[in-house]
Amino acid sequence: MAAFDLIVIGSGPGGYIAAVRGAQLGLNTALVEKDPAGLGGTCLRRGCIPAKTWLETAHRFEQMESLKEFGIADVDVSKMRADLAAIVTRKNRIVLKNGKGIEYLMKKNKVTVLKGIGKLLGGGRVVVEQEVHTAKKIILATGSVPRELPGLETDGQRVLNSDHILEMTELPSHLVILGGGAIGVEFASTFARLGSKVTLVEMMDQLVPIEDTAVGEELAKIFAKSYKMDIRVKTKITRIERSADKVICHLEGDKSGTIEASHVLISVGRAPVTTNIGLENTKAALDRGFVDINEFMQSKEAGLYAIGDIVKTPMLAHVASDEGVVAAEHAAKSLGVDAHPHPINYDRVPGCTYCDPEIGSVGLTERAAREKGFEVQVGQFPFMPMAKANIIGEPHGFIKIVADKKYGEILGIHIIGPKATELVASSLALIGGEYTVDELINTMYPHPTLNEVFPEAARAVYGRALNM
Repeated sequence: MAAFDLIVIGSGPGGYIAAVRGAQLGLNTALVEKDPAGLGGTCLRRGCIPAKTWLETAHRFEQMESLKEFGIADVDVSKMRADLAAIVTRKNRIVLKNGKGIEYLMKKNKVTVLKGIGKLLGGGRVVVEQEVHTAKKIILATGSVPRELPGLETDGQRVLNSDHILEMTELPSHLVILGGGAIGVEFASTFARLGSKVTLVEMMDQLVPIEDTAVGEELAKIFAKSYKMDIRVKTKITRIERSADKVICHLEGDKSGTIEASHVLISVGRAPVTTNIGLENTKAALDRGFVDINEFMQSKEAGLYAIGDIVKTPMLAHVASDEGVVAAEHAAKSLGVDAHPHPINYDRVPGCTYCDPEIGSVGLTERAAREKGFEVQVGQFPFMPMAKANIIGEPHGFIKIVADKKYGEILGIHIIGPKATELVASSLALIGGEYTVDELINTMYPHPTLNEVFPEAARAVYGRALNM
């Protein structure tokens, strides 16, 4: 038995950051990880990072097709093909490198790594591989798994989840994707560009349902026009027939019927991992599988914190990391350390979807702003007239600003287009009452850059954009 000040269960971007912060504050810290492959959690091993390596390959593959347009001659692009085995090899190499980086961080900060399944026993006790450890404070960061649907269970062969598809070494001839959220549209974008026929099925009335309506509609148009995708919103798959070499999907809704495909990807969200981890031995409360917490990530069990995908906050790696810092700092403060935890402002969480075109957003959608009672005015400006967008060959999409008409406060910024996931980072300072539409109009941006679209969108709020 070993005694620690802090034990963190789960080494994803929330868990390992929490462990580092706890150690920095002087706590004797341990990090528990069950995955024999190593540290990093879903984000590194089966989620964010692997998916982005696939997306980068697809982006470069698409760029190669336009080499002649950019003045690069004598390249026979007709002979290009996607080598999925090489993509998987590169993905594994990047995952391994980043995993080693996390291991180094643990050693540098003197965090003890406990390998095995961690389970709560109550009273500040955690069992790992039959060895019981004690901790004054515990942070749960057990993450999530792909959500399964009754009757549409995945098998890793023809019916896949996001874990399975990252290991594919043969290109699907026809991939049907159920779920048009961030994960679904990212894989749709990837495999359409690599050469698969893609059908995208979404039960809600738009793709990426959490995004502004205009963004979802624009994405559907670009997917259909540029990648010849079959987009079916307000539609669901009710039944799947499986055979050795194909699947038949039965659809109901606005675009019902049957579709014969080589593979189906079930991408309907993720479920929190809160079963079989010993929560029944504590006073922690659950709400539909998520741990109830306060603003400092504390559960109803004294000394037990929960962060990341197991709490009802946005399932995003950067959110989990910030929550890990808050929990570790609060734990340290309660143990007498001079720490200053600050609750997270979830109204200013940036969202990123890495399909092509990319999507970045922060703040309220137009619909949400109206539902909150704001008198709303919006400005929307396309990337098409912007010199930089044309230089890089991606003059598609737009930026949309949602503003309060009375005070000019910027309530939300929604971007679909080139480098949107990078552009949204510079949007954060514009949200939250600290910036108005007029101030954004009067902000100077360098030329030629994609950032020049910001003041143009602000001028569009008043109907006086300069570049149109």
